[in-house]
Amino acid sequence: MHVATLYTLYGRRAGAEMCFEKALEAMRILRPDVRWTVFCNREAQAQLAQLFPDLQATYVPWLDSQFKKAYWLEFLSSAALAKAKPDLFWIPSGCNSFPGRWKQVPTVTTFHDLGEYHIPGKYDFVRTVFRKWICIPRAVRRSAAFTAVSQFTADDLAKFLGLRDKVSVVYNGPSPHTVAPVDDSAELLRREFGLEPGRYLLVPGRTDYVGKGLDLILKAYERLQQEVFADGLQIIFIGPKGDGHDRFLEHLGRLDSEQTTLRYLGRVDEPALEALYQECMVTVLPSRFEGFGFPVLEAMDREAPVLCSDAGSLPEVAGGGALLFRSENVDDLSGKLRQVVSDGELRARLSREGRDRSRRFSWEACGAGMLEVFEQVTGTTQSVGEGFNA
Repeated sequence: MHVATLYTLYGRRAGAEMCFEKALEAMRILRPDVRWTVFCNREAQAQLAQLFPDLQATYVPWLDSQFKKAYWLEFLSSAALAKAKPDLFWIPSGCNSFPGRWKQVPTVTTFHDLGEYHIPGKYDFVRTVFRKWICIPRAVRRSAAFTAVSQFTADDLAKFLGLRDKVSVVYNGPSPHTVAPVDDSAELLRREFGLEPGRYLLVPGRTDYVGKGLDLILKAYERLQQEVFADGLQIIFIGPKGDGHDRFLEHLGRLDSEQTTLRYLGRVDEPALEALYQECMVTVLPSRFEGFGFPVLEAMDREAPVLCSDAGSLPEVAGGGALLFRSENVDDLSGKLRQVVSDGELRARLSREGRDRSRRFSWEACGAGMLEVFEQVTGTTQSVGEGFNA
């Protein structure tokens, strides 16, 4: 089987990009006989060369621009596929890319979420138009089959796009980051950030002010400031800039202009990320929507207790291993924050149950699930292992 796919980077590697890398790695290990052709831009080509030196990565100058990428897919990609002659094309993110007008090659499209259908204004106008009116309709019309990273996303595909019979749920692995415990994590935190182990709540993820519910946890902090946070407990925010980043910083600065209790550290390297997860009191995910929710499993992998909203796929992924609060309900979030901070036995239980839950997910199962869908579409069959049913 010869699979062609698309991989582009524009200044950052977010969850979807790292998910692609992990799934690709797993599939190549499970089926070394499968041939891969990856059409990529210059930035992605450099990343792929580090990860997979033997991979056939085809640089396409048109892909260096997101707008030119759409033109290439719509009008020029058929010629590239005719030359490569793959048996299948895989679109790793159907909200950000779409199949071209080729007919000779069946396409499988993966959807991570349909957040813009749940949260008005989740993205800016241009990105919303590109996703909802260019990428998604073409993916729906032109794909032979679809995969969704959660049952929640699969249900959204049925509800909003009418896709039912052609969708398979293939869960991601537990984390796109390397799990490598840091032996001197406490010292690293003190040295790099001036943090005391166990004396902070960790809020990971892009700074999507509305989508990630950052306004909600800041409102909860305001209510609990004199009660829960009076003795030096901090809230640490980490992650790349997202939609509404300036609004987030403005709100944070209004509550704590010196950033002594509320601190945004930006995007941190992997050793620092490991240390922050390992030493936090609780990891908090106040999102209004998630199609999967990597930080939940990332924290659970590191045995960090998790408090998260019940929005989107989070209850499905957490599977009872996290303490949930009602999405968008600041009263419930405040109450659960008070509870988890004051109850050491609860945190210990969440740590154990979360660790057990995270171990039910694997990239091997993800790769096996994707290959099974590819084989169904191309009419080939070969056992590659068992998938995962949450």
